[in-house]
Amino acid sequence: MKDVKPYKIIIEWRGEEDFYFICDYDRSDVEKIGNNLPISKAGTFPLMAQAMGNVLRKLRKEHISFPLFLVALAFNHRNLLHEIDQLLNLLHLHLEKEQVPGTFSCHISS
Repeated sequence: MKDVKPYKIIIEWRGEEDFYFICDYDRSDVEKIGNNLPISKAGTFPLMAQAMGNVLRKLRKEHISFPLFLVALAFNHRNLLHEIDQLLNLLHLHLEKEQVPGTFSCHISS
C-alpha cells in the first residue's frame, strides 16, 4: 500500500444528499482515465450525507439555513469525524486487497 498514490477524488451527488465518493489510485505517476466503474462499497453515513447535501445546495445557490447547519455541525462534529474515519478505513481496506491500479467507489447515503 506504500506505493499507492491517490490522484483524483470525485464527489458525485445523486439526489438531495446521497452521493458517490470515488477515489482513483495508481502505483505510478501515470494518470488513468475511466468512468462508469462499479461501486466497491456502500455505506450509510447520515451526517456526512447531510453536510455534503448542504455543500451541494450552497454550490447551486439554493437556500440553506446556514446558522442552523453550523449549529448542527458543532453538535455532531465528533460523529461526522467518525463517519469520515469509517470511509477512509473502507478505502484503506480496499487498497490493501488490490494488486493493480484502479478505483475505489462508495455510495454514501443518509
